[in-house]
Amino acid sequence: MKTAAVIGARSMLGSQLVERLTARGVVTVTVGRSEADDILFDLSDERAEVPQAVSADVVFHCAASFAGDSDEGFRQNFAANAASAFTVAGLVRDLKAKALVYAGSASSDRTLDPGNFTSYGLTKGLAEQVFDWALQRQNVRFCSLRFSQLFDTQGRCCDHQAWFGRVIAYASRGQDIRMPRSDGVRNFIHVRDAADLMIRAAESDASGVLDVVHPQSLTIEEIAGIAYEAFGTGGRSVVVPEKPPFRPIHFPDGAQAFEQLGLYPAIDMGEGIRMIRDAGTAKAFGPMDIS
Repeated sequence: MKTAAVIGARSMLGSQLVERLTARGVVTVTVGRSEADDILFDLSDERAEVPQAVSADVVFHCAASFAGDSDEGFRQNFAANAASAFTVAGLVRDLKAKALVYAGSASSDRTLDPGNFTSYGLTKGLAEQVFDWALQRQNVRFCSLRFSQLFDTQGRCCDHQAWFGRVIAYASRGQDIRMPRSDGVRNFIHVRDAADLMIRAAESDASGVLDVVHPQSLTIEEIAGIAYEAFGTGGRSVVVPEKPPFRPIHFPDGAQAFEQLGLYPAIDMGEGIRMIRDAGTAKAFGPMDIS
């Protein structure tokens, strides 16, 4: 892989991919909604204009809509996540790429969280089906890595992982956090590991849908305990019965995916939180209060 295009290059995962690819000497083409991107493209567009001289060996797709489950939210998610897959397949063709590596989501698995199958998970799963069909016709390899929850060092994950952000905010300030009990575990992968796994998928012959779930699953209380120990500024987590509990989520085993890729996550939760502490970025985490 000498050249790579990254759709959603300014997203949390996309920006990490660009950084990791550049460190490997890979020439990176950024694709997104910013005028500063090499290819201007919104998921709602009918097509992307690719300059004649621009090509890529691999396309990485990290862009998505995270709207809710209202009628309008579903329409937005369907348009941006599912219907756009036809346009993205055309972009892959125009870039003359040989592979598309997709940042999928564990929430596309209906058994993950019974009774709470979201429009986000549905439309991300539909996109996988469109890509599988369309890219076979183009003789392009397709691989989707269905990530569990992602976290980072800069606090950008708080948009989608509010409770994780809140734990970091309280622990770093040495304040007690009042939180619900956990009826099940959560599973987090650091965005740096996610980027490295996508790169490995591009460099290998991996194809199809792979469940990328960290070997370490923890309750929110356990994550809070790790955070308070890492920051060491006082405070503690207090489980309060009046708050609705964190519901159980049934994460699949990611061992097969890691074995197939020949790469395992290098960062566990303890290391990830220490990275936040050492980077001095804890103030970017929050909110201090959520419903």
